[in-house]
Parts: sequence; C-alpha cells; structure tokens
Amino acid sequence: MISKSKRIYAMQFRVKEDFLENLNQILDFSKRCIKDSIICTADLSLTGFAFDRLEEASGFSKYALKKYQEQIQGRTLVTSLIEKIDGKFFNNIKVIKDGEVIYSQPKTCAFPLNQEAKYMTQGRDEQIQFFYIDGIKCATLNCFELRLVNLWEKVRGAEIIFIIAQWDKERKKHFEILSRALAIINQAFVIATDWAGIGSFRGGLIVTPAGHLYRDGKRGVICKNIDLSEIKKVRNVIQSGLEDE
Repeated sequence: MISKSKRIYAMQFRVKEDFLENLNQILDFSKRCIKDSIICTADLSLTGFAFDRLEEASGFSKYALKKYQEQIQGRTLVTSLIEKIDGKFFNNIKVIKDGEVIYSQPKTCAFPLNQEAKYMTQGRDEQIQFFYIDGIKCATLNCFELRLVNLWEKVRGAEIIFIIAQWDKERKKHFEILSRALAIINQAFVIATDWAGIGSFRGGLIVTPAGHLYRDGKRGVICKNIDLSEIKKVRNVIQSGLEDE
C-alpha cells in the first residue's frame, strides 16, 4: 500500500433505456470528481441486463469503453459492461485508470432468479484476481457473488474490495450485512453500490475495516475520503493472519 488516503465515489442512478444517456451521465459525473479519486458504478450501469438487446448492448459497450479511456483521465473508474467474446456474452468488470484498462474480470456466478445464465456466459473462479490502484491492493465481486463465501477467500488480503451490484430492495438488509461482514472479516474497506431504479436498493455503502458503515440512498452518490492507515491499525490489533500481508 502506497497511498495514505483516497477519495471514493460510489454512484447510483436510474439506468435508462437510452444507452447514450447513461454513458453521458457516467462521463459527466466522473469529470467532476477530484483528481486521483476512484469512481465505482453499480452493475451494468450502461445498459442494464438488456437480455433482449444483447447485440446492441455489447456493441455500445465497446464504444463506451473507448470513451471511458479517452475522457476519464487522472481518475480510476470501476464499472461493468456487456462484452461479446467468441460469440458469447459476458458481464465483465472493468477497471480503467488514466485511459488504460488495468483489470478485467467476468462475472463467475449468474443470478438465478432472472435466468441470467440463459443469456450470459459465466467466468471461472480463478479469474478473480487482485489488482492495484496507486499501490493499493484491490479486488472486486459482482452482485450475486457477494453471497458466495467460497469467493470471499478469493479476495482475502485486499485493502479495498469493490462490490458492483443490482440488488433488490426486498433484500436490502442482506446487502448491508454481507458487505459489512466482508469488510470485518477481511479488515478492509468495502465499497458497495447498487442501482437507483424501481425495485432496487437505491444506495451505496462504504464500510471501514472496523465495520463502520457509511450509507446514502438519496443523493445518487456516496463520497468519502478513506484513511488507508486504518487497515494496518485494525489488522495489527485484531490479528487474524492478515497483519503481515
């Protein structure tokens, strides 16, 4: 870990049918964020699942990825989009920093209640890896993956864990409890964000390594300067095997 603090923005907004309108909203917001910050969107904020428009959505996502690389400079964007690879559609998390895609990760476990596996190809557990933002060891999980304890082991040791989700409001408490537990077990910051659409949780969470929770479900964004020294302090006091990592 090199950086001592980092400004975090967790976006939530209503995803619309117009893909371009969604893209412009993300770009406009990102440009207003301070330099060297990290912006995290909800899952598939460009297009939604778009099961009936997958060809269109994947083509637009390719265009949008170029726009992210061109226009989001001096900041880092953590987002997800639909990609078509070898004739198959994937929900891929992308981390874009200073015009470069520094990390890509496919969703490994589809959400069963919307038959996501019928339309989208799933990745493999071993594709969940660590990546670094300004020397900070990071990891990410995609929505339903938050429920799978075996995947928690894949992100063990990360200093910041991003949860990109479309989580329904009926299970809002599950989202908060699981995100908080993940932060406490890993003694790490967890940045979790959800859609602001009808039926969604409509909120963002920033959880500290000690389990303190900051939330927002009204303004469409939660932002906070996180003190990365908290990670080492908690790990050194409550020694669970992470203090030397």
